[in-house]
Amino acid sequence: MSRAAFQMQSITIALPEGRNYQALVGHDILPEIGTRCRDLNLGMRVAAVVDPVLTECIYPEIVNSLRAADFDVEEILFPGGDSAKNLDSAEEIIGRLIEFRMDRGCWIMAIGGGVVGDLAGFVAATFLRGVSFVQVPTTIVAQVDASIGGKTAVNHRLGKNTIGVFHQPRLVLTDTAVLRTLPIRDRVSGMSEVVKHAVIRDKKLFEFLELEIDKIRTMEIEPEQLNWLIARNVSIKASVVAADEKESGFRAILNYGHTIGHAIESATNYRGYNHGEAVILGMIAAGRLASLLGIWPVEDQMRQDALLERLGVPAGISDVSAATILERTYADKKRIGGKLRFVLGNCIGDAQLVDDVDDVTVLECIEYIRSEYP
Repeated sequence: MSRAAFQMQSITIALPEGRNYQALVGHDILPEIGTRCRDLNLGMRVAAVVDPVLTECIYPEIVNSLRAADFDVEEILFPGGDSAKNLDSAEEIIGRLIEFRMDRGCWIMAIGGGVVGDLAGFVAATFLRGVSFVQVPTTIVAQVDASIGGKTAVNHRLGKNTIGVFHQPRLVLTDTAVLRTLPIRDRVSGMSEVVKHAVIRDKKLFEFLELEIDKIRTMEIEPEQLNWLIARNVSIKASVVAADEKESGFRAILNYGHTIGHAIESATNYRGYNHGEAVILGMIAAGRLASLLGIWPVEDQMRQDALLERLGVPAGISDVSAATILERTYADKKRIGGKLRFVLGNCIGDAQLVDDVDDVTVLECIEYIRSEYP
């Protein structure tokens, strides 16, 4: 790994009408955030929506940098977790913005994982019909996936991310050093999205993961390699978003493992599994489905499942009925004409959209994960 790979990388998310923005990926770059935001000519008042677990270890460095750049910072604490990602929470945050007398010249900074980014982005999109926001993702899933592409949403009790809007950030600042503070469960969850990217878009990344997944899981990976890993995944996400910003077609491949994964989250009231754990199960089910349909070689299914088992497949899915999970798949955003649409692998590194898969086959795949990973 070259020294250049260890230095900060700037990845462009290319969008129509000159709406491009940068995702900055580096090690120990939080102190630069004030200067980087000043360069964007944002307003001088910012509301920082921050996960409370970060108020002592990461947030002080960020707020000090912002204040050193003369920003007036207001703090809004919001706990991570999908069970709190709802309209009630959005209304509460908007109420705080009104209390702070924020106007259209203000902007919002999301500091935390994917849930914080989704909710803060949704608030930014809807408060006063839209204000700017900046993403500072602090988990793997947020850094490689949720912070890139402008999807913002809250959950409904019957479906995940069913209330939302596309609202692109002005900047994503990703400090890979913060990932070493994550507990093992959050690291495993976040790596689900990395495996997803490898399966659908990047065979060489998949081969890298087969070699290094154990070191990544324990965070014994070298900083240079970690930088490369995160930047590579940001580039994959950026290329897909540039081709299809609002998921009219091609971008849907990023939902590999998510149709059944989201259904599992919904069926357990967003408390049984975190997002990445549900996606791990969803990818195993999708791999099984692709093999049953004759789309994906069984050997590739076995390679994927072996990698996910080394990463860590969550237990307990047998406690959730297959019929309930199947029912919740019909709240999925990707359904077309009332029919389910799945992202399925062709081979390691390539995937396709498959429409109109019958319920019996889907149910068989759900039963498969319930029996193999009880």
